Amino acid sequence: MKAWVWVLALVLAVSGGCTWRETKKSVADTKNFVFDTGATTKTLYEEDDSPTIELNYEAADALAKDLKGDLPPNSPISVERFVNEGDPADKSPFGRVVASQVASRLAKLDYKVTFSAPKPAAPPAPLAEGQGAPKEEPPRPCILSGSYFVGSTQILMHARVVTVDDDTELSGHDWTLPVNKETREMLPQLKHGGSASPSVKTAF
Repeated sequence: MKAWVWVLALVLAVSGGCTWRETKKSVADTKNFVFDTGATTKTLYEEDDSPTIELNYEAADALAKDLKGDLPPNSPISVERFVNEGDPADKSPFGRVVASQVASRLAKLDYKVTFSAPKPAAPPAPLAEGQGAPKEEPPRPCILSGSYFVGSTQILMHARVVTVDDDTELSGHDWTLPVNKETREMLPQLKHGGSASPSVKTAF
C-alpha cells in the first residue's frame, strides 16, 4: 500500500467530527509536510508598513529625554540633513525628510529648533562689581545631525545632538526604519522590495 494512503488513514482517524473541507485540508497539509511537496515559492519577509513619522517621533522623544536637564533653556538646535553612510553624496529626499520630522517633534517639545547655520555661543557679559554669578546657565548652541545605512529590509538610523563650542554629545539615539513603499519613494535606489524567491521542490 502506498505511503500516502497510510497518511490519509491516520488523518481520518484523528479528524472525527471535522467537515470534509477541513479533513481534505488536513490531508493535504500532512502530505506536504511528510513528503515536502509544498509550493515552490516562499515569502522572504512580510513588509513592515509602519509609518516612518511615528518611528522618527519616537526617536526624537528619546533624544529629548537625554537632553532634559543637560541643555539650558533657549539653546538653539541647528538641524542638518541626515547623511547616507553608504553614499555621502546621496541627495535623495530621505535624509532631509527624516531630519525635519525629528526636528519637528523636538520643536513640539519646546526646544528651540532652527534650520540656519549654527553660531557659537556669545561670551558671557562681564559681571558688575559685587554682582553674583547668574542663576541660570547661558544657552548652548547645538547641532542635530544624523546618518543612515540602507539595508535590504531595514534602514539603520543614528541621530545625535552635540554642542557647537566643543562638540560634546549631549544625546544620541539609534533606531531602524522599514524598507517599504513609503521609504522607497524617498530613496530612488530602492526600486524593488523583496517578495518571493524560488525554492527546490522535492518528492519521494
